[in-house]
Amino acid sequence: MSGPRDWSPGEPRRPGVIRRVLPIALAFAVIAGGTVYLRGDLRSLIGTAPGSPRSAAATHRLYAATRPVGGRCAGLPRDLDARAGVTLRALARCLDRMWAASLAEAGVEYTPPSELRLVRVPADAACGKEDHDWAGIYCPRDRVVNVLVQGGDGRTAPMMFTLAHEYAHHVQEVSGIADRRGSETFDEAWSRRLELQADCLAAAALRVVGPRLLRDQRRLAAADAGDADGPAASYRQSHGSGASSAAWIARGQRTGTVGACNTWGVPAKQVS
Repeated sequence: MSGPRDWSPGEPRRPGVIRRVLPIALAFAVIAGGTVYLRGDLRSLIGTAPGSPRSAAATHRLYAATRPVGGRCAGLPRDLDARAGVTLRALARCLDRMWAASLAEAGVEYTPPSELRLVRVPADAACGKEDHDWAGIYCPRDRVVNVLVQGGDGRTAPMMFTLAHEYAHHVQEVSGIADRRGSETFDEAWSRRLELQADCLAAAALRVVGPRLLRDQRRLAAADAGDADGPAASYRQSHGSGASSAAWIARGQRTGTVGACNTWGVPAKQVS
């Protein structure tokens, strides 16, 4: 061989540059590919992905250990629309009582939200100030429930459902159902399961308090076909379709149990 060489005939041959680099590159490719796979099929296989009946969110002890939620709500004014603030604060006290009793059955300590904010504009909320398309929002870091209070006749009933929905997010937070640590990752599919479960839990809590309210809410949700794109489509991607929302509200109202609201272990088509 003419020219320089990088190995000696008396020593084991050392691989050339390509043969030295190729195994390392392949190793990185396998690791990277495995990471992507872990987010998808493998997460489903080992039971950490939403939709797996073995995931932590799908096997939470609340589902088996609790009886129907809710009951009558003492303190609600006769005319719910006369003073929305009075109605919503009275309902909040009832929701605290309902969820404290229900979670206690499973040995889970319930603590009320740190604050209930009834706001006129999103800028007054504890979070989501830059967002202008919500009726209610829950701030998990500070555990604050925010509801947008709007004027006009006949609008308190939808705000009651909004309040119960945001309270359901608080229940998900304090119970650990919404825990995203470990292999649980936030994406639109995860968000849809979270939001549709909140619809179902809200209906479970309100099934005695406001059956007519829930009927109207189901009708509104089912009628919301929306556009194929734009803000409405984005909302459906993160919150679920109107048909899915109506179905989960109906399930919560019919059964009243947390177990019936287990959106985490059902096929994707049920939380679309």
